[in-house]
Amino acid sequence: MSDNNDVQDLDAQLLKQMLQDFLEEANDLLDQLNLHLIQLEGEPENEDLISQIFRIAHTIKGSAGFAGLEEMSLIGRKMEDIFGAVRKGSVRISPSLVNVMFDALDVLTFLREKAVGGDSGPADITEIIRKLDNITAETAQEASASTSRDGDRQTGDEPVSDDLLSVYKDGYNQLGALKHLVYSSTYLYDEDTLAVLLSKQVEERMKPERNSFWLVKNGKSVVEVARKGKLVPEKDRQLLDISSSPAIQRVVNDQLVVWGSTFPELKDTLPGFDSPLVIPIKAQPVAYGFLVLDPEESAEVEVYQFVAEFASMILRISKLHQKVDDQRKELDEMTAILFRQNNILSSLYHVEIDLMRITNPLDLCRIVCEAFVHDLETRTASIFLKDESAENIKGLWGSGGLKEIDTLELPIASLQPVQQCLESGRIVSHRDFPGTLQIGANELENWIIMGLKGRDSTHGVVIAELEEEDITDSMSILANYSGILLDTLTLEKKAGQ
Repeated sequence: MSDNNDVQDLDAQLLKQMLQDFLEEANDLLDQLNLHLIQLEGEPENEDLISQIFRIAHTIKGSAGFAGLEEMSLIGRKMEDIFGAVRKGSVRISPSLVNVMFDALDVLTFLREKAVGGDSGPADITEIIRKLDNITAETAQEASASTSRDGDRQTGDEPVSDDLLSVYKDGYNQLGALKHLVYSSTYLYDEDTLAVLLSKQVEERMKPERNSFWLVKNGKSVVEVARKGKLVPEKDRQLLDISSSPAIQRVVNDQLVVWGSTFPELKDTLPGFDSPLVIPIKAQPVAYGFLVLDPEESAEVEVYQFVAEFASMILRISKLHQKVDDQRKELDEMTAILFRQNNILSSLYHVEIDLMRITNPLDLCRIVCEAFVHDLETRTASIFLKDESAENIKGLWGSGGLKEIDTLELPIASLQPVQQCLESGRIVSHRDFPGTLQIGANELENWIIMGLKGRDSTHGVVIAELEEEDITDSMSILANYSGILLDTLTLEKKAGQ
């Protein structure tokens, strides 16, 4: 009697912990759902948002069910069905659909708060269930009404003197040029774009005969990127090896101003310039590049040197921005990987709890196949178990649109990849046997086969098509766990006999 009480107490503690875990998880899930629905209003065709909402609904359905919150589980299932139909194209995102989803979110939030407060009494959810059931029947497209709130303004223009207007225009133009340069140094990270901007400013504000900007590429050569305020097309760009000219080496390596009068060969090296002045865009350890121009007056050299110094500053900023962006991208990629792995682990946790309740192999195969497709996001998944002769495999379940899996009984010897997996116990994929894999009427691409390994033998295989390559470990965990459970079911069957 004491043992029974202990078991009951343990079950109660487990259920209580599962409820607590879900209520904490649900808080984040509902916040995410709210954000995704807000985004969906503006991006109704965003497939990624639709898939994320589908997965949240799927998680709420399963987790709430395990935690004993049947009303939340039912709403989650209805939402999952709707977004499953959206993914298939049979239902479209409309303003009325999104509004109903917000209503469902409000009810889910209420039910969660009710559970947090310890209220286990029933709640009336008939209205929201009715709304969710009606969505798939709505076929009329809704036109969003837009009301123009722009009223005609009447302005009273007062007379302005020509002198005041001229001062205003000059000041406005100067502020516009300054704003453009500041904007470039802050937001434009592309070196070629910055070179064009600077060349254009020199062309419009300083009026040299001609100008061009050259940038160092790969530390070994320089390329003409901009000329007279315009981008030089890739096919027309002049490329010079830094080591091919003493003058270019002096500018890039020593970062000194070079005159055409001192290096006459510059006229041949830099065609189109009558008396080229080459000013380095300074950096460490070598210049970023240089500015070439034919100045109108020699007295303007200091002004052009200031332009080159400014170019050095904004190019340095652009490189820092690029470095930060690269690091941010790496961080975002790592965060996405960690977030995905966390979701997969959470899904596996719930699937494994579900599997603990199964009593026959068919239910096991159904749960595992659905988990592969919906939680691990494989394209398709099917499970085949060996028959008593161990010479054939019989299909038990298929998911992801596979046809007639449960009617197939195939000789193991006729499927070499399957035979190799069963005999070796190792994963076999399309890399081992290039090409499609024919399973009945189904042609599989990017396929992978894993054994459902028990203690003494391999019970069968799971065959899946992959969307991504980074879920093999998660698939293996679920396949191995399924093999252990098949051992248990086999022992229970023998014990019953």
